[in-house]
Amino acid sequence: MKIYKLSKKPLLLIYVLLAAILLLIRFALNLVLALIDKYVPNFHGFADYYVLLPLWVIAALFAVLVLPFYFHKAQYTVTNKEITAKGGLIVTSKQFMLTSAVRSVTSILLPLGRLTGMNFIILNALGARLVIPFLSRRDAEEIAELVNNSIRSRRIE
Repeated sequence: MKIYKLSKKPLLLIYVLLAAILLLIRFALNLVLALIDKYVPNFHGFADYYVLLPLWVIAALFAVLVLPFYFHKAQYTVTNKEITAKGGLIVTSKQFMLTSAVRSVTSILLPLGRLTGMNFIILNALGARLVIPFLSRRDAEEIAELVNNSIRSRRIE
């Protein structure tokens, strides 16, 4: 039995993406405000306070509380008999899937997956699907190989 945790590299990538989105919104809003400022005096301070401040607060709470808690709490256990996924933010959920029920495994290994940690495993069973996100490349290959060996051994019997 081995416990797999999420890679921390995608967390950094999500932070960079979130910062880029916020800066893009700020830039677009400044362009719109420059046009509005010509016609409505003292509007710029209004928009900064009522539009940007809540957006920055929500983004900060998401980046400081939600994302690290999700990455810390999620874990996956893979054995020869079952696969267990545990995670959640407030309410912890556990998903169980027997390896004998798995019909196919899809590995999504991105070209820069070693650097970004954006590798995924999708386990398909009859009537169920389990997605294991944000794995290191080594962990993703190891899980895929373990489950594929289980599928191959069933076909031989």
